[in-house]
Amino acid sequence: MGETGDVFDERFNFRLEIPGPDDDFADRPGEPHAPKSNRSRGRRTIDGERLPASLTLTGIPVLRHPTLVFAFEGWNDAGEAASTAARLIVSQRDCDRFGWVDAEEYFVFTETRPVVKPARKGRRRQIVWPTVDFFTCVDPSDAPEARDLIVVLGTEPDLRWRQFADVVLDVARRIGVELVVGLGSLNTDIPHTVPPHVSKSATNQERHPLLRAHKFVASKYRGPTGIVGVLTSRFAERKYPVLSIWGHAPHYISASPNPVVASRMLQELVRMVEVSLDLQTIEIAATRFGDQVREAVSRDPEAMEYVRELERQYREGQGDDDDDDDGPAVVSEELPSGAAMVDALEEFLRRRHRPPSGSGPSSA
Repeated sequence: MGETGDVFDERFNFRLEIPGPDDDFADRPGEPHAPKSNRSRGRRTIDGERLPASLTLTGIPVLRHPTLVFAFEGWNDAGEAASTAARLIVSQRDCDRFGWVDAEEYFVFTETRPVVKPARKGRRRQIVWPTVDFFTCVDPSDAPEARDLIVVLGTEPDLRWRQFADVVLDVARRIGVELVVGLGSLNTDIPHTVPPHVSKSATNQERHPLLRAHKFVASKYRGPTGIVGVLTSRFAERKYPVLSIWGHAPHYISASPNPVVASRMLQELVRMVEVSLDLQTIEIAATRFGDQVREAVSRDPEAMEYVRELERQYREGQGDDDDDDDGPAVVSEELPSGAAMVDALEEFLRRRHRPPSGSGPSSA
């Protein structure tokens, strides 16, 4: 484990854990999951301007060409690809958490439950509450074109989405955000054997030079949306240049996170926004993940036939790429059931989680 706490598990399921080295949020005064009597100790005004009641900030960072990136676990996060991409940014750059929202305002705890962290030596067990955090991720370069990031990362709120959007807009205004990037991922009937698809769209692209240089296809999606879609719309209404990046995850792969899709999303972020990120670690994880999925599929004839049908439909539909985003899971109703594929992958995953006796790091 590095100093920032990023961990890739050697098994089929890997996990990025942030933040680094001190993650005992529950013990910090002013945190949304600290005792209620401590909450008032957080800063309620910044530079003489009162903060929204549900927001706590430690200060207003001074950043270069500030770009806001947001991703949320939940409905907008198929295969946990979007949140994994955001977590990698936070784990890799020298990121500081400078703000958070009050969980009591935005979550229904019977729907989005807190989790218990096991006790470490000399410490009590902790309850970690769902929340949304704000990070500053500074580019280590001294170049004049260096771009510092603000990453908004957490669980999709259950309540008060319009109020929550106002809070995020308030933070962006105080910092002077120049560009907004929304990350999301959705399930589609794309086969795992083709390069991961990432759709992109932009609003107010004429207001930022990085977006003016690209041609975008307008999204034609109609239907339910999540908090990523709401924030994208609200920022666009305020005339911010907004870039949406959506990764398409194969619907039949139930293992999460999916580093193949997350890696492809980060590649597009680096290319479009011209930020510096080291993607070697996640690309290695993506290669391993892909190899293990292919091995699992090769063991099941029905699963192989299912993927071949997906490949056929993918080839036939390649000319109809609408770059739709912001939508729910998309699965073709004409395809055979994916139950056999899911069963094969889950059985393979269970075997991977039980390494044979005498193998693994513990036997060294």
